[in-house]
This record gives sequence, C-alpha cells and structure tokens, in this order.
Amino acid sequence: MRANVPIAMRAILPMWVLALSLMTAAAAPAVALSPAPGSQPAPPVPVRIAYITGTAHTLVPSVWIASADGQERKKLGPGVDPILSPNGQSVASQQYGTGPNSETGPAITIYSTAGAPAANYLSLAGAIATPLAWSPDSRYLAVALQSTALTDIAPRSSLVVIDTATGIAHTITNGSVSGASFAPDGSDRIVFSRALSLSITANVNLYVSGPEGGGITRLTNDGRSLEPLWGSRYIAYDRERPRHDGPEYQIWLRSPTGGAAKKLTNVPVPQLLSGLVPIAFSADGSRLVAEYGGEDTSEAWTVRVPSGRAHRILVHGRTVTAAGISRDGFWVLLDENTFENPPSSGRISEIPFTGGPATTLIAHAAQANWNG
Repeated sequence: MRANVPIAMRAILPMWVLALSLMTAAAAPAVALSPAPGSQPAPPVPVRIAYITGTAHTLVPSVWIASADGQERKKLGPGVDPILSPNGQSVASQQYGTGPNSETGPAITIYSTAGAPAANYLSLAGAIATPLAWSPDSRYLAVALQSTALTDIAPRSSLVVIDTATGIAHTITNGSVSGASFAPDGSDRIVFSRALSLSITANVNLYVSGPEGGGITRLTNDGRSLEPLWGSRYIAYDRERPRHDGPEYQIWLRSPTGGAAKKLTNVPVPQLLSGLVPIAFSADGSRLVAEYGGEDTSEAWTVRVPSGRAHRILVHGRTVTAAGISRDGFWVLLDENTFENPPSSGRISEIPFTGGPATTLIAHAAQANWNG
C-alpha cells in the first residue's frame, strides 16, 4: 500500500482507506476508432508500466517508466503516486515531499515518456495534490486537492481537472473528494464522490460533471457512496455501512444512465477490517480488481461482474496489493511486499485473473500503474 500523505479522506478512517485514496486507478485507455477509408490505421499504443523506486533512506523517491515486460526502464524524475496516461505518453505524479520544502513548489508534475520537458501544475502552498485519473483521450487529469489549513479543511479542499492541452486547471467542486473516474466512452465526463465535512458521519455521494465542471448532477442520494470507478457497463462504487469500529464497504453497481443500484459483493468484513474498494475494470466491464483492507491489511481481490464472485489473490501463499488489470481482463498487475514497506522492498508482478503463477516484471519497485 502506498505510504504517502492521503488526499481523498474523511476524518478517522482506517489508515488503509487513507492510503487507498492515493491509489485510485487510472482511467481505461482510449478505444481505438476505425480508420477512415483509405487512411492508414493508427499505430498501436505501447503498453508501459509507471512505478517508483527508493529505499527507506531515500529522501526523494523516483518515478520510472518501463515496457510492459519490465524492460527498457527509464528514470523520469522525482515523485510518488505515478499515473500513466492511456496513450502511454505522459506520467502524472505527486510532488509533496520531493523538494527541500514540502510547502512550496509545484504540486503535480507531468512527465513525458518521450523525453519532452516536464510540465508542472498547481502549488503546494495551501494544499497537497494527488493525481486520481486520466481521461481516455489522455487530455484531462483529475487531481484531488487536500487543504493543509488547520480549520475548514473540507470546504478548502477540492477536485481539479487539468486540461493538458490548454494548461488550465478547472475546479470541479469543493469538498473532501474520495475517488474520481472518467467515462470510458470518450465523452470526458467524470464521476466523483464528495463530502462537505471530514466527519465519519458526513454525507458522501456520487456526482457526474463535464471535464471543466459544467452540468454537475448528483448520481446517488444515500449519503454513503464513495470511491467510484467508471466501467463500460456500470459505475462501480463503495456503499458504506456505519459500524462502531469503522465503516464496512461493499461494492455496488449503478448504470450511468439511471435506474436502481445493485449490490455486487457480499464479502464478510470482520471487526477492524473495512472491505473491498474497486481499483480497475477490464475493457468489457466483466472483470474487476479490488483492494480489501483494514487494520494492517492490504489484499488484492478479483471480482466477476455481474455475479459478484470474489476471490483473494495469493502469491506464494502471501497477500499482495492490487495495482491494475489488463484491458482484455486476463492479467492482474500487482505490487508485492510494498504494504507499509519502502519501494526497494517490493516488486511488480502480473498474474492471470483466473489464478496461476505470478511473473515478476520489476524488482525493487512499487506503486505500479499501467495502460495495458
């Protein structure tokens, strides 16, 4: 699990939930359109993996890029929480804690995988920023801003969408944001969850808007919905059930066009554990990777859609952390031995969705993210 400062949070949530808010999965890669008659088909998008390296003594972790098999590795620069764009050409990363003063400098850096100059956005003065998701066309980047003020933290926090074509950062909403995801249909609509307070009892609901903040509509009204993930058929999200030791999460499905919500999972959640959070969909929406967490717990799970059959992933008998799923749904990307450990202790691997031996792709690495 990622160990940097959480962004999308509400007060007194378990630490794994705070960390999970930093590992929101990138939006699904753009769907290739059929070429016009007589034109040449577009070249295939290269599948790459973004990740970080660093030891317990490293003051500044580094963001790297590699090919899908873990080769052709290239250092991009300082940062954490890397998110690779669907076209494989850009990597967004958080910059909090990477400079001599954590209260100054840019909050987000977008690195080019082709060697073009890096672009900096937003400022650490007053807020910490974490990239949450790319739009399928790789133009828009959703970023959660958490205020560093001592009071009125939620009202001063916000969801911002950076338009990389114009360099403009659009404020979508104010409040504490717990997850955001773009529609995979190319419309650049975004679904997000928002609460107006950090209180554990505060109402939190899902909303949909355009990439520049226009036409915001509320998707849920139960006050218990968060961590949305937009798939080809459904929006998967968590609905929380309050308990004395912290909320229990189960994954629900809702059509973006309306209709009743459907409960997807019914996984037992003992005390001090919190349940499943959706991480990534396969392109057809039939397979989902989720993270099961709680106190000292971070486990990758697979979930079938719409049956809800859920299984924990084990590698050599040990639990691992979910990082993504391939577009065809066959492979699951994993972080091994990274939960509460420095990146140098971990490794990035892949394993078949249906089970089988894991293949190590990159050693001494963590926070994997791909566009596969």
